[in-house]
Amino acid sequence: MVRNKPLLFVVVLSCFALSSCNLHRKTGGGGGGGGGNATVSFTLVADTLPANPSILSFNVSISGVTLTPASGTAQTLQPSPSVIDLMRLQSDTAFLGTLTNVPAGDYTVQVALSNPEITFLNDTGSAITVGTASCPNSSICAATFTASGTPTISSFTFTVNSMGQQGIGIDFDLKNAISLSGGTLSVNFNPSSPNPAVLSAVALPRMNANLGTNQLALIEDFSGVVALNGSSVTITSPTRGTLTATSTSSTNLDHDPSGTLCSSGTTTLSVCVKAGQVASVDGILDSNGTFSIQEIEPLLSAQQDFVEGTVLSINPSSQTQFGIVVTDKPSVAATNSLISALRAGDLLTVNLSSSVNPFLVDTKGLAVDTTFNTTFNFFNGQTTTSAMHLGQTVGVHVIAPFAAANGSTPASATADTVILRWSRFRATVVSAPTSATININALPSYFNITPSSILTVQGFFNGSLGSDGVTNLEGMTNNAGNATINQPVGLRALYLQNTGNTATTPFFAAKIRQP
Repeated sequence: MVRNKPLLFVVVLSCFALSSCNLHRKTGGGGGGGGGNATVSFTLVADTLPANPSILSFNVSISGVTLTPASGTAQTLQPSPSVIDLMRLQSDTAFLGTLTNVPAGDYTVQVALSNPEITFLNDTGSAITVGTASCPNSSICAATFTASGTPTISSFTFTVNSMGQQGIGIDFDLKNAISLSGGTLSVNFNPSSPNPAVLSAVALPRMNANLGTNQLALIEDFSGVVALNGSSVTITSPTRGTLTATSTSSTNLDHDPSGTLCSSGTTTLSVCVKAGQVASVDGILDSNGTFSIQEIEPLLSAQQDFVEGTVLSINPSSQTQFGIVVTDKPSVAATNSLISALRAGDLLTVNLSSSVNPFLVDTKGLAVDTTFNTTFNFFNGQTTTSAMHLGQTVGVHVIAPFAAANGSTPASATADTVILRWSRFRATVVSAPTSATININALPSYFNITPSSILTVQGFFNGSLGSDGVTNLEGMTNNAGNATINQPVGLRALYLQNTGNTATTPFFAAKIRQP
């Protein structure tokens, strides 16, 4: 594995002590002066993919976010975890952390990135060269790249308000960082064109983020092992670090995929969620840098080896074997874990146990199981890979036997529990949307769906945004009818399809983002 030196992404900030708050681009640096301190929270999203190859995982290491004033002492934030999969951020948002007591003044912001790693499907029609290695056409390959450069985000004015609570959202442009030229794949964080290239920044909350007063961002589907302290929930993930959020009177409590935990109508946190369970949280980043819980649901009754991944292959000669690329690892067994070495981007062959439990679907409060019961049962209750489709994301409980990766042979595992979870991808909006649906095409090639095929994404808007069972929106207001035609969207959706691949409404969205 090649390890490259950290890269410094520089953002110039100017802080003033004023009674209002804004963050906007400008052509030159701002002036300094004034007093006051700010609490500054940082988030990260990613968008715009290259046409080829089809990217499955793009890990980057973030060793620090440093605010350096024109004079005085620099402050450094060390995100945890240090490795982030940018492909998850096509629809979701990563919380990098918060700096407190930042004095007014002129600053640069440096984000130190290193060690870009990509897992991709070669859909170009010919072999791709990565360094000295070759990835054959139609193969799935993983590589670590050497990258260089210190791109600079255009200067903008950062104003400290009377409350001193701010947020900066950083946007990573994947297309501009990944290059395929002459059959060679490379990563460059400072390409000569376009300029600016890879990073941009906006004030939080983002435009049309559908958040309330003093709310900066929504961090969705943060899954891990639960610890409780009164109304406070701490979720610990082996891949994504730790998130602590507080339950409020508006927190939505949803049942687990099996329907046996957290019964409908429950309003008491401790009745629904127990210490040691595996749970998923949608947390609202408040302007003071703390989190409140928008939605929480248990996934598993106890801590165990549980890994998620995108389905990339289904053994045609068996109804018990499929392959995934790992996208998350919400939980590992407290002792003698089989999957401790698995990382996002790794390939894993999954063999269904002879006593596999009926498949489950995680609805996260959306009315898929009631309003679309027939479609829901394309997967729910099934027990073989005949219910599976390329591009689905599944969570599996790993049991013995398990074999670690060996050279070019991926790791293999046995699973007795399979849960359909959330596919994250980008597609293009085509035709006029309705208040509840959008039509899309040009899905990533690993879905194995003809690019011109038009498919429907179902949203759920029977209630106010943020309430239980309502699709989260970003970049548009009110409902799906406000999506812009011929523009891409980032989706986090359940993918449910019949065995004949004839269902025209196979996607059910928990999140729709349109820049």
